[in-house]
This record gives sequence, structure tokens and C-alpha cells, in this order.
Amino acid sequence: MTRFNSTLTASLAAVGLFLSASPLALAAPAAEVTPAQISAAHTAAEHEAIARQYDAEAATAEAQAREHEAMVQSYKVAANGPKNALADSMVTHCEALVKNYRAAAADYKALAAEHRKMAAEAGK
Repeated sequence: MTRFNSTLTASLAAVGLFLSASPLALAAPAAEVTPAQISAAHTAAEHEAIARQYDAEAATAEAQAREHEAMVQSYKVAANGPKNALADSMVTHCEALVKNYRAAAADYKALAAEHRKMAAEAGK
């Protein structure tokens, strides 16, 4: 059990160090699109601005997915050796987050594409 604890501690420390040094952790959070912004968007420039915000949100979600993928690998290493239900449950948890963040990124990309279509229509 001591070997597992030291492996888990080392893995978590490595993930923490990775996350604290990642560009995502250092960057300011992207501004979220607001309902008022959507309602007020009539020009090509306004729709393009919304599309860029959705692009930023997609990039953030993709970065979160990559970070949780790294955590999955760390927890899988920690789970080697004696069967450990906590590490196994964290693998499942992180895998679910990876799936959800990837789905969110795809949705944000689709929203960006739709606003680019609206921008093209507004520019005619």
C-alpha cells in the first residue's frame, strides 16, 4: 500500500505541475457569449466576433480534454499493482470528462460555423 501511495502522490504531483505550467492555466479565461450579444448581433462583424468566442471556448474544451487524458494515464499507472478502487474510479471519471469536453468542443465549433454563415448572410 505504501508503494501505491507514493506512486499516486508522485503522479498527482506531476499532473499538478503540468497543469500549473500549461498555457491554459496561465491564459485569461475566454469571454463567454451572452444571450444579449446573440440578440444584438446583426452585422457580419458581430457574428464573426461571436464565432471567434466560440472558437476560443472550443480550444479551451479541447485543452481540458487533453489534460484529463493525461490524468487518465497517471491514474492507470497508480492503479497498477494492488487493485485500487479509487484509482479505477478516477480513471472512469476522467474518461467521462474527456468524452464530455470533446463533445462540448464539437458543439462550440458547430456554433462558430453557424455564426460564420450568419456573418456571410449579413455581409450580402
